[in-house]
Amino acid sequence: MRSNGEKSGNGYKNGNGNEHTMTMQKIATLAGVSKGTVSRALADDPKVSEKTRLKIKEIASSQNYRPNAAAVSLARGRTNTIGLVIPSAPRALSDPFYLEFLGGVGDFLITKGYNILLSPMSEQGPGHVKLLETNRIDGLILTEPEQADARIAYLRDRAIPFVFLGQTSDNEGLWVDGDNVGGARIAVNHLLGLGHRRIGCITGSMNLVSGANRLAGYITALTAAGVPFQQELVAEGDFTEPGGRRAVAQLLELENPPTAIFACNDLMAIGAINGARERGISIPQDLALAGFDGIRSGELISPKLTTVVQPIYQMGLLAGELLVKSILGEEITTRHMLLPLDLKIRESCGG
Repeated sequence: MRSNGEKSGNGYKNGNGNEHTMTMQKIATLAGVSKGTVSRALADDPKVSEKTRLKIKEIASSQNYRPNAAAVSLARGRTNTIGLVIPSAPRALSDPFYLEFLGGVGDFLITKGYNILLSPMSEQGPGHVKLLETNRIDGLILTEPEQADARIAYLRDRAIPFVFLGQTSDNEGLWVDGDNVGGARIAVNHLLGLGHRRIGCITGSMNLVSGANRLAGYITALTAAGVPFQQELVAEGDFTEPGGRRAVAQLLELENPPTAIFACNDLMAIGAINGARERGISIPQDLALAGFDGIRSGELISPKLTTVVQPIYQMGLLAGELLVKSILGEEITTRHMLLPLDLKIRESCGG
C-alpha cells in the first residue's frame, strides 16, 4: 500500500488514492523555469531555446507527463478546429454530394486530431466571417468558388489558411476539383455518339466557376463535332432538383425541343427526369439524359442515371490534407489538384 504522495507508474496518488499526472508547476520547479515556459516548450514554441525545450521535455518524460491536448493547442495559438463552409438552403447537406464530401474531410481530419465546425453561406454574408470573428478555427475549407471570389482576398489579408473545393477563377489559393470541362465533354460526346444533334444543357449558376466550366465543356464537345452552339438550348438552373424541373420545362416548351439533355449535376438531372415524366415524356425513348457527380441517388431513380462520376470522398480527403499542411507550414508540392473523371453509363441515355 502506498502512502500519500507516493509515486505510481503514471504520476502521483493524492490523499484519496486517485491517480493524476504531473502538473506543469512541478515540472517548472524541477526545471527551474516558469510555468509559462513549460507550456511554451511543450508546444514547441521556437521562442524557447532548444536546450531549455529538451530539458523540460526530458523531465516531463521522466514523470510520464502527458500534456492536455487543448492546452497545447492554445499555447500554439491553435484550436484544432477546421471551419467548413457549405452552400446554404435549399442545397446544404440535403445535397448528397456534400454529405459524401464531408465524410472524406471528416475521416481525414479525425486522424490528425481536428474537429469540424460547419457553417452555411448566408445572405447576410459569408459564413466564415462569423467563424473567424469568434476565433474558433485554424483554417477553412470553402465550397463553390465564385468568379473573382471576394473571400480569397479577405482570407489572405488575415493570413487564414484555406482550401477550396473547386477550381478558383484565377487559380488562386489551394484547391481540389474534378475536371469539370473534361467531364462535361465526356458526357456530351456520349450523347453525340448516340446520334443526338440537338442537345440541351441545364447549367448551374454562371456566377460559379464550376457552372461556367461545365458549360464550356458542353460547348467544346459540340464545336468539335461540328454541331453549332445554340443559346436557346441552354437553361440555367441552381444545382437543385426543383431547378432541374423548371429548366427541363423551359427546354421542352421550345418549338423544336432537344432530343437529349446534359444536366450539370445529378440533382438537376433527376429533376429533369421527373419534370419530363410529368409531361408524358419517356426517358430515354423520347429524351436522353445525362448528369454529373455520381451521387447514390442516380442509381436509385428509374431509369438509372447515366452520369459523370466524381471521386467525391477522395476530394474530401485531399482537401483536408492540403489544409492541414497549410496550417502546419509543411511543404505543398501540388497547390491545385484537378482530378480526371469517368462516365458511368446506365439507362437514362439508352444505347
